[in-house]
Amino acid sequence: MTTAREASLATVTRLVIAVVDALEDASGHLGELDAVAGDGDHGLTVAEAARGIRSKLSEESPKDVEALLDLAAAEFAQAGGAMGAVVFVLLGAVGHAAAEIHGELTALDVSRLLGVAQDAVSELGGAQPGDKTIVDAISAAREAAVGRADLGASAGEALLSAAQGARKGADATAGMIARIGRASRLGEISRGTVDPGAESFAISMEALAAVYASGSVQE
Repeated sequence: MTTAREASLATVTRLVIAVVDALEDASGHLGELDAVAGDGDHGLTVAEAARGIRSKLSEESPKDVEALLDLAAAEFAQAGGAMGAVVFVLLGAVGHAAAEIHGELTALDVSRLLGVAQDAVSELGGAQPGDKTIVDAISAAREAAVGRADLGASAGEALLSAAQGARKGADATAGMIARIGRASRLGEISRGTVDPGAESFAISMEALAAVYASGSVQE
């Protein structure tokens, strides 16, 4: 008989694979975005991390969700670059918080995990909403999920709203001037292009929501 922990781990594994597949598929696009104001390695980083995560999961089975997200975090860290460091911190914090969730995921859990993600990334580099970073997408996703949780929505509904919020947050960065990171040195030149970190987060949230919408995850 499958235990609740095993079922949860299997669900999150499907979600992780869906995200890394989506990021690898978009690696060329992400590299082009990063080349505008950075060194263009963003796409290479996510593609390398995706391959590493799939390879590791084919060789070993994490014991729980926290161990799974730690594995994914380590592969992003090994891939290097600014994105690797950001995702390492984000996944580590989310994995620790997820370990405290017992039972089925709820909309409130979704909003709380997004809050943990935002706090972790902001602590790492000091980025706040409006700085043209991944935080703009995370913050918008969190606000959307909180709104759905307050209305008593399901986890899937909260994830869909969060994905829509992340997309709006990412798209909004095109109109911003970068204030954090390498792109901040470009000033006005940084305006006009979506931040690659925010784009990656939006793509990730869209992949998560799609898995739930497909019915392959039981709520």
